[in-house]
Amino acid sequence: MTPGPAIRRLGTAVDGAILLIALLPSSARAAEGQFPYTRFDTGTLDALVNPPNGLCLPLAGGAAHASNDTDATAFVYADTGCTQLLAIVGAGGTWDETGPPPLPARSAGFGSG
Repeated sequence: MTPGPAIRRLGTAVDGAILLIALLPSSARAAEGQFPYTRFDTGTLDALVNPPNGLCLPLAGGAAHASNDTDATAFVYADTGCTQLLAIVGAGGTWDETGPPPLPARSAGFGSG
């Protein structure tokens, strides 16, 4: 006996849901580790700890130097809205403001890129 149309539709819906879950981006998890940076405004050390992937995160005081000690790729931006990309910093990499004129990083995002 073959399944009726309702059972076939249910099977298709379940298959689709499983596929959707499998294709969800890694933005649902956090990058593990720290993103320490030297504040541009004060020269003191600050850090993002276990930053969530897929979000635009402000860097308080701006950053003059940063180290990506997370397990994700970091995207460093000149603006607070994550639109003016300065650098892509792989896990274990560093970034330095290279001016003149000084152009500190104002935000960062994390993910697989």
